[in-house]
Amino acid sequence: MRKIYIVEDDDSIREILEIFLTSEDYSVQSFENVKEFDQRNKEEKPDLYLFDVMLPDGSGIDLCSQIKTSRENAEIPVLIMSAHAQLKNFADDCQPDGFISKPFDIDHLLLQIQEIIARK
Repeated sequence: MRKIYIVEDDDSIREILEIFLTSEDYSVQSFENVKEFDQRNKEEKPDLYLFDVMLPDGSGIDLCSQIKTSRENAEIPVLIMSAHAQLKNFADDCQPDGFISKPFDIDHLLLQIQEIIARK
């Protein structure tokens, strides 16, 4: 079973993503903020990270940069979601493997996830 880690501060979006992706046979672990994410079991590695850009205690862009510069995680794809930012605004900072604009179509999101994980 493929594992996805989500960092999303909006409870409704996080819950919808958890339910939907679980129903699509993904193992999902979600985090409300950067602090929670930093306390995860770092021995476990997901198949994909899904980060919201604007978080109450940090930025998904910063998390993406940390993942991409970490030897242990550099090969794990990162998908960024944002209602405000555009990919061109931060692509140089973290070089995500994909971008989803909010509000998003759930089927389009699933397709993006499947394509990114298949490239891995």
